[in-house]
Formats: sequence, structure tokens, C-alpha cells
Amino acid sequence: MAVTTDTQMNMMGHRKDPVGVYEKHRKELARAKLGQNLLLGALFLGLLVFSVATSQFYPDRLAQAGSRVFEYFGTIMPNLEWDKLFLGRDEQGRAVEGSLTFWYTDFAKYMALIWETILMAITATILGTAGALALCFAGSRNLIKNSWIYFFARRFMEVCRGVPEILIALVFVFAFGIGPLAGILAIAIHSTGALGKLFAEVNENVSQRPIDGIRGVGGNWFEQMRYGVLPQVLPNFVSYGLLRFEINVRASSIIGFVGAGGIGQELNRVISFYSDDRVLAVLILVVITVTIIDLISERLRTYFIGKEQL
Repeated sequence: MAVTTDTQMNMMGHRKDPVGVYEKHRKELARAKLGQNLLLGALFLGLLVFSVATSQFYPDRLAQAGSRVFEYFGTIMPNLEWDKLFLGRDEQGRAVEGSLTFWYTDFAKYMALIWETILMAITATILGTAGALALCFAGSRNLIKNSWIYFFARRFMEVCRGVPEILIALVFVFAFGIGPLAGILAIAIHSTGALGKLFAEVNENVSQRPIDGIRGVGGNWFEQMRYGVLPQVLPNFVSYGLLRFEINVRASSIIGFVGAGGIGQELNRVISFYSDDRVLAVLILVVITVTIIDLISERLRTYFIGKEQL
């Protein structure tokens, strides 16, 4: 009996201590992780220094540029006078200099162009959402079995969102001429690629049970997408679509610089020919419009998502 006990103790002595093995392995992993972090940190710092040197992002240049920015805004500030601020037009129909009426002489024109910008954004968002909806199911790895269809759908969406709207607008301005049509098509194409990627990523997180149930009762692929996938992802689709509408309003204000319609075209005109208080007048209206649309869109997104969850 004593021999057996001694033998067992000797055998246990030769075994490795589990706690010691774990601690040794943990320290090895920590050393490897530390080396990896140091390497990545050095790479990041190297890229940061290279980026700063390439872009000349230096404090002295920033300070000089900051003063010039304020100098430019000083040149476009309106010359308003308190005693004339709210005066209307005189008997000859001319606005009194120093009044808000004089500053916003072309107010009706600006509002018409802002309304055109909003309509451009609405139309482009609808077209882009429709295109994204048509492509996102084919671009979802879990919903399409044919790898070639998946590959081409993904690459097509990448091309659509990879080219900036303003470059696409330049091409369409050359093809269709100056006007909102070029801007609508440019923003719609970019929206198709951007929303298509977001929609596809939402699709890849859906539950497979409704899809399997529809497939089990004989439903085809389109019926599986319509009744098995779409009800699950629709709230997120609405949220992303409204978010994209906000982005498209701002984009519609920018692509007007290349003649694609909207308030951006007028902003480019006043910057190019005048560079006076009319520049600030247009900018203020654009900022107010974008802010209002952002607030309304945020409320709508909250309404749709909250309603679905409730």
C-alpha cells in the first residue's frame, strides 16, 4: 500500500502543473501581443509623419490660414445699419442700402433654387434607393448562391459609390447640358452604390428561419426575399434612406458648382463674379435648409424605427 502511494506521488510530481502551463502560455501571448502593438504603433506613427509632411499640416501654416479665413468672411459680411435694418423698398421700388431687404434682394430667386435643390435630392434619393433595393439582395452573401452574381453586384455598387458625385455630374453636364437632370442622375448613381452596400450588410444579419419556412412551402427566391427578408430589414432600410436624403441635400448644393442645377449653381455664380455679401446670404439659407431637413429626417427615422420595435 505504501509502495502504491509513493508511486502515485512520484507520477504526480512528474506531471505539469496546469496553473503553471496556463500562466506560461498567457505570458507568451502577452509578449506576442505587445510586439504586435509596438509594430502597429510604429507603423501608425510613420504614416502619420509621412501624411503631415505630404500635406504640410504645420501649426504655423494653420495659424496663417486661420487669419485669412476670417479676413475673407470680413469681406462678405453685409453692411447693415440698425436704423435701416427693417426698411422696405422706396417709392421707386428700390431696396434701401443697409437693410435686410437690400441684402436679400434676390430672396425669391434663392428660395426657388433651394426648392429645386430639395426636389433634386428627393428624386435622386428615390432613384438611388430603388437601385440599391434591386442590387442589395444579389449582393448579400447569405441570400445568393451564385458567386458570380454576388461578385458583379458587389463590384457594380463599388463603382457607383467609388466615383465622386461631382465627377459623375461633370460627365452628365457634358452629355445633357447645364441643369438639374445631370445632378439628379449623378447623386442617384452614387446613392445606389452607398445604400446598396448598407442594405446588403443589413441583409447579411437577418434570421434564416422565415426564409427557410417560405422555401419549405414552395416559395421561390423572389418570394423568399419579399416575405422572408424584407419585413426584417425594412426599418433599417427606411432609416438609411432618410439618412441618405440628408446627405443628398448637401450634395445637391455642391454639384451645382459644375452646372448641375440647384442653389449650388447660384452660389458658384456669386462667388465667381461678386464675392460680396450675397455669398453669405446664400450660405445662410443653405445652412438653415440643411439643418431643418436634418431635424425632420431625424424625427422620421425615430418614428419608423420606434414604431417597428413597439
